[in-house]
Amino acid sequence: MAPLFLGHLVNDGFGSFFAPLLPLLIHRLDLSLAMAGAFGTLRILISSLTQPGLGYLLDRAQRPILAVVGPVLTIFAMGFIGRVGSLWQLAVVLMAGGLGIALFHPANASLVAATGGNKRGLAMAFFSAGGTLGGAIAPLIIVPYVNAFGLDRTPWLIIPALGVIGLIGVSISKNTDSYRLIDAPEKEKFSLRGLPSGLILLWTVIVFRSLAGTSFWNFLAVMITERGASTLVGGAGISVFALSGALGGFVGGILSDRIGPKRVLFGSLVLAFPFLILFLHGPAELSLLFLGLAGFFLFSSTPVGIVAAQRLLPGKVGLVSGLVMGFAWGVGGLSLAPIGWLADLYGLVPVMTGVAFLPLIGAVLVLFYHECKRG
Repeated sequence: MAPLFLGHLVNDGFGSFFAPLLPLLIHRLDLSLAMAGAFGTLRILISSLTQPGLGYLLDRAQRPILAVVGPVLTIFAMGFIGRVGSLWQLAVVLMAGGLGIALFHPANASLVAATGGNKRGLAMAFFSAGGTLGGAIAPLIIVPYVNAFGLDRTPWLIIPALGVIGLIGVSISKNTDSYRLIDAPEKEKFSLRGLPSGLILLWTVIVFRSLAGTSFWNFLAVMITERGASTLVGGAGISVFALSGALGGFVGGILSDRIGPKRVLFGSLVLAFPFLILFLHGPAELSLLFLGLAGFFLFSSTPVGIVAAQRLLPGKVGLVSGLVMGFAWGVGGLSLAPIGWLADLYGLVPVMTGVAFLPLIGAVLVLFYHECKRG
């Protein structure tokens, strides 16, 4: 599990460079909030909507070493984000980085399912925490680095990151037998008609959670800097949100193994709502505390939803992981452009107040979800 955790940290860390650098990119490229949201949507769509298809292919390939291909592409693409000088260059960087993320998640989630045993919730929580931790560390690295050396120097970060991925690749190749793939894919062709109704309901719940999560994550730095704070503080806000989410995902995975995913999903979504509202409208001196608690509860359902979905459709863990980790997140990302457009008209805080209610809709849907008792 250690190399999978580290790979997730590096992959999602580089994949998270866009949000903390967004205030600087807005200034350099003269972006409106609607355009910023559109680029955020583009990145998420490429990284997410392609995941189910890639997951299906990876299920059939059964090659653990493919787990390092995605991070290499992500690192190279997002490492050049500081060199973009036009809208089309930014689009190319985000699309290439998104494809790397799309390759990474289903491949590695399949390996996690193979190694998790009877504690698959804990294993997925550990793996998921790596990605969330990477997203949390990214602003703490990239913003001070850019402040010190300038946007044009971001490609230098590629070198140490590739060294880490190389070590991970060596570890995976030497321990291939440890990733004994379970739930071997069935021979028949996959059809969307064969999806269990419970999986569709669970996917819908994750979409509502993702709508809130991606919206807040993408515009956090902008909201914080609009209050008069520096880009460094804006990046720190993303880190607080993500670090708390990593801790929440770990706790959620442990609780899921003990009390079942339904209770964890419902409780986390209900509890996320008040802290999102308090962050937007509560005392400014407590805003980071409220943001941390919101991230803790909002993202504590991440590994829970993945494991529950894998159990509903055994034999296709890569495909299912692509659906709930990627496709659902991508559908959530579709909201960024319209949210940015509405924010240009009415302001970010009023629009994000409406977004904060979305986890409650997901919580209501959880009440109709029936847990799967299979392994």
